[in-house]
Amino acid sequence: MGIMNGVQQWVFQRVSNVVFVIFGLILLKTIVSGGLTYESLNALFATTHFTAYAFVTLVFASVNSLLAGWQITGDYAAKFKIPPMLMMSVTVVVSLVYLVYGSMVLFGW
Repeated sequence: MGIMNGVQQWVFQRVSNVVFVIFGLILLKTIVSGGLTYESLNALFATTHFTAYAFVTLVFASVNSLLAGWQITGDYAAKFKIPPMLMMSVTVVVSLVYLVYGSMVLFGW
């Protein structure tokens, strides 16, 4: 994550938050208007626009977790005597699994 400076990281996190809030509001609107049913959620996820937005949200969440892991590694790895490479490796693996598994669920693979 060294490719982003502090200002870019801050901006990315704020943009991510907006993406997450909009995603949550769309889900909340769907639940309030149609109830929490399989049919209402299936209809929402059946639209190409929402599926694309859900994938963008998933990518933002994955990259956001990489950034958070990098920040936590920088702050705590030495303090707790954990090798930074190990800590970042775990972060990368978890983020990739999250992205791949989320994509599989989202696209029905």
